[in-house]
Parts: sequence; C-alpha cells; structure tokens
Amino acid sequence: MEFKHQMIGSTLLFKYHDPVFNEVGIIHYKRNLATLLGKHDVKDIILDIEKTKIVDNNGLSAIMFARRYTAAQGYKCYLAMPRPKLLSLLKTAKFTNFFEIFPRKDEYQVFLKGLVEQADKEKAERDAEKAKKAEEARKKKEENRKKSTEDGGNPNNGNGNGENKPRKRIIKKKAD
Repeated sequence: MEFKHQMIGSTLLFKYHDPVFNEVGIIHYKRNLATLLGKHDVKDIILDIEKTKIVDNNGLSAIMFARRYTAAQGYKCYLAMPRPKLLSLLKTAKFTNFFEIFPRKDEYQVFLKGLVEQADKEKAERDAEKAKKAEEARKKKEENRKKSTEDGGNPNNGNGNGENKPRKRIIKKKAD
C-alpha cells in the first residue's frame, strides 16, 4: 500500500496509489489518514484515487471516513478522478452528493492550481503581517533606545525601578 500526502494551505491532498482497495489497505488508509488529521490543521480533504481500480463496500466505508471528518467540521471532501465502477457504487449508495467530484484530470488540475495559488497568497499575506509586526517592534525598541539616550544614557535613570524620573540630589551639609 502506497500513500502520499501533501498539505496545500489547510487542504490535505491524500493519494492512494494501489489498484485494489482491500481490507488490509483500508486499515492502513484509515490509520494514515487519522494520523495526518491529528498532525495537521486540516479543513478540506482531497482523496486522489485515480490509480485505484477496485473498490468494494469496505473501500467505500474508508472513503466515507474522510467524508465524515470533513462533514463534522463543516468542510468539504473531494474525490479526484474516481473510476467508473466507484462512481457507480457511489450512485447506488446515493453518496454522490456527499463529495465534490472531479471526474476529469483537467478539471482536477485547474482546481489544484487555484488551490496552490490561494495557499501561496495566504502565506504571503501571513509573512507580510509578520514582517509588519517585526518592523513595528523594531521601531518601538529604537524609540525606547533613543529616549533612554536622551535621559542621560541610563534607561532607568539610576532609580532602579525602570521609571524615567529625574534623580533627586541629596546634598549633605558638612558639620562645622
């Protein structure tokens, strides 16, 4: 059983590459998927099952495992390029409306491209926000440094409590 995954933003792309979705494969599939769901902040799931030729009722239950997760969270589950037999099984079970289905590779690739572009845009926005906050923190630190220099070079002016109050000078008189 060969599984591959990729996070695209908050969408998990999960690929199952074996031609037969049998009982042993289903156990590994669910275990791997559950591990990924616990490890990443997953919203939507794309199940790429292009290479899978044979899916029985057990295989269908494994696919529904991903669907139940996304439905419980209010997100979507996509099926990419399911074989005609699987589509027929989904229609018979009346599950076709549970999934967003990409029957053709060109549609799927356009969707993935848009998803990658959106994830890149969101990442760039997050990076810009981090850079902005870092610049604001740097400017504030610089302003504090300038203030302390203006106060005589000592950030707390020698009073020990970090406040910028002038020091009181105590003058002792000499005894005659």
